[in-house]
Amino acid sequence: MSSPKRLFALAVLPVVFLAGCGDDSSKASSSGSGSGSSSASSSPSSSSSSGLASPATKGNVSDVKVDTKNAKKPTVSIAKDKLPFGTKSATTKVLSEGKGKAIGDKDLVKADFVMVNGTTGKTLGSTFGETVPSFNMADNNNLPGLLTQLKGKKEGSKVVISLPSGQAFGKAGNQNLGIGSNDNLVLYMDIKGVDTPLTEAKGTSKPAQSGMPTVKVPAGAGKQAAITMPKGAKAPTSLKTSTLVEGEGDTVKSGDSIAVTYTGQIWGKNTVFDATAKHPDAPNPSVFVIGKKQVITGWDKALVGKKVGSRVLVVVPPADGYGAQGNSQAGIQPTDTLVFVVDILAAN
Repeated sequence: MSSPKRLFALAVLPVVFLAGCGDDSSKASSSGSGSGSSSASSSPSSSSSSGLASPATKGNVSDVKVDTKNAKKPTVSIAKDKLPFGTKSATTKVLSEGKGKAIGDKDLVKADFVMVNGTTGKTLGSTFGETVPSFNMADNNNLPGLLTQLKGKKEGSKVVISLPSGQAFGKAGNQNLGIGSNDNLVLYMDIKGVDTPLTEAKGTSKPAQSGMPTVKVPAGAGKQAAITMPKGAKAPTSLKTSTLVEGEGDTVKSGDSIAVTYTGQIWGKNTVFDATAKHPDAPNPSVFVIGKKQVITGWDKALVGKKVGSRVLVVVPPADGYGAQGNSQAGIQPTDTLVFVVDILAAN
């Protein structure tokens, strides 16, 4: 299956930096969709032509000007006489080097960015001032040039990245973003956080609360949990949580991006409607913004305040799940209570 290109979830754009497999409505997004992040995705489509017979290749990344006088709303510009702009290969200019952790190929990266069409010089969007998911460097659905250029850059760095079309959205371009088949991308990025996710829950094991389902999770990265409901018990009518492993990492805060692996099952039906282990990029964790209504309410309530490394059992009644509409694509009825086992592997 070919994949539409996406970017971080932007308020001003319908799509962001990943090239995932489209919406998977079985996942834990509050809108019933998610693909390693809670961003919306688009269908693949041919973009409008930029008018270029071939990509521009004679640009110099130093021609890209970044104005950070307003740090909360930086702007990026390219002089008209430098348009159409593009570089022959993916190129980065470090405007200021941070002193934090260097980005590795399995890290969770939190960054703000401004994105510009190199052909037209038009700003396509900005995440500054928005709450957007971090992205996983291990996800091979990311724009390929982005991965190569970010690897090794340090937390706290501010960089300008030029991506030729072949290292960005390719011949398909992206109509939703206004990117033609031969358009290069220019990105100004402020790298805010770099964290290496755990491979599984790590901490002190704790017994489940009385009346809660029992859980067994095989050792190893991204393994699917086996969840057994209490025999004869009715589904709780309110949200229930039980910490099965107490992690020792940072406390998850509202607005954090969390990297998690999880299994979701319907109470009483023993039906696993979703699990990270079933995703095409398994065992890579999925990434969601927590506490900001970008996932189901039950997750927002249950996971904020937990520590990285924790394994949390969450029983979600319909009101804190998919509500009166249910989620037909995932086989979830409006009356279904959901059970999740969630390993919190990173937060930033």
